[in-house]
Amino acid sequence: MEYRKVTLPNGLRILVGEMPETRSVSLFVYVGVGSRIETKDDAGTSHFLEHMVFKGSAKRPTAADISQVIESKGGVVNASTDKEVTVFWSRLPARHYLVALDVIADLIRAPMLRPKDVESERNVIVEELRMYRDQPQDRVHTLVDELLYPRHPLGWEVAGREEVVLGMTADHLRAFMQRGYAPSRTVVALAGPLRADEAIAAVDEALGGLAPREVVKSKPAPRSGRSHSKLLGKRAEQTNLCVGWRAVHTTHPDRYPLDILNAVLGEGMSSRLFLELREKRGLAYDVHSYRANYSDAGHLVVYAGFAPQNGAEVFKAIMHEVERLRDELVPDVEIERVRDFAKGRIELQLEDTRGVSGWLAGQELFLGRVRSVEEVSALIDGVTTADMQRVAREYLRPELAYVAAIGPRASLAAIAPSAAEDVAVVIAS
Repeated sequence: MEYRKVTLPNGLRILVGEMPETRSVSLFVYVGVGSRIETKDDAGTSHFLEHMVFKGSAKRPTAADISQVIESKGGVVNASTDKEVTVFWSRLPARHYLVALDVIADLIRAPMLRPKDVESERNVIVEELRMYRDQPQDRVHTLVDELLYPRHPLGWEVAGREEVVLGMTADHLRAFMQRGYAPSRTVVALAGPLRADEAIAAVDEALGGLAPREVVKSKPAPRSGRSHSKLLGKRAEQTNLCVGWRAVHTTHPDRYPLDILNAVLGEGMSSRLFLELREKRGLAYDVHSYRANYSDAGHLVVYAGFAPQNGAEVFKAIMHEVERLRDELVPDVEIERVRDFAKGRIELQLEDTRGVSGWLAGQELFLGRVRSVEEVSALIDGVTTADMQRVAREYLRPELAYVAAIGPRASLAAIAPSAAEDVAVVIAS
């Protein structure tokens, strides 16, 4: 992948991928600050701030002004907040890409953050929080995070706490932004039929004037918790279950063996969990696994949603599939299929401008450099069946499992004895 990279005097990094065959330009701005730097007293501030910058900026004082200038060009603009990053992005026809840059730069450089807008937006975010709490298929993931990262921001809901949202002020949001949005932890990436020199100059003009500041350091990831189960009783037609294990950080050598193991276990309709629990036994409508990697920690989680009467059988089946990975080498034909699956996903991702600009920004922020497709493919191809068995035995041992579930009490009681016989399980209503 060909790209240009420039670091401005204030520390902000610019990466540009020229894709002359395309018709759009995509712009991503990765700011290396998220909910992880928060405390209980301000949990949800980074997410609230991401909402608020779209309420108006110096050049476009209202939310309508911001959305209309992008949409009138046929484009889209949006943002998201995660544990370690806040992302702003836009995609437009190539001839209008400077409009997207101007809009997003103004959101970061000069948001209005008016008290009246804070008052109106807090109600929106409170409803978002309540929506998450009312949807067991979402809330169960927060419960397992709380077990994996006890009393730590990595274990909290990114959207925060309702009492914090209700007490949020414009001054607090402004102070948080000034403290956290450091240029040296900001990456701007563009991809499309543009000239790298012109794009770099435009970003320099738009964001080169941001003042350097110290990077806010986050608390180290905690040890996993002593309590291995968190079960929430709820009258429902379905039980939602997560079984999780602590794994590795972003740059750990075991990341790719665990990635390939995860693909074998629960990614896609060809995965072992999907074929066994849904296709063969009809135990669950949705069953899959996923992994997350942070700067100093990570995890792998299996999720399943199923009829309450199937709780014990589903849990047993999940643990059996994980046990197979520890006890048996993955056949060569299966690992080859999964390698092609993983490499194919990357190749398809990098076929359009949004995928390329997101890849450039994310790799640069989290790794400090951009890996090529060939380099990542070589890492994937280098994973052996012995590597997969080794990491399964090291990280996915049954005594290291954490179990979170939401559903009728009878279903939870059927899961609990198998989940952790030596741990007292509290069932909350």
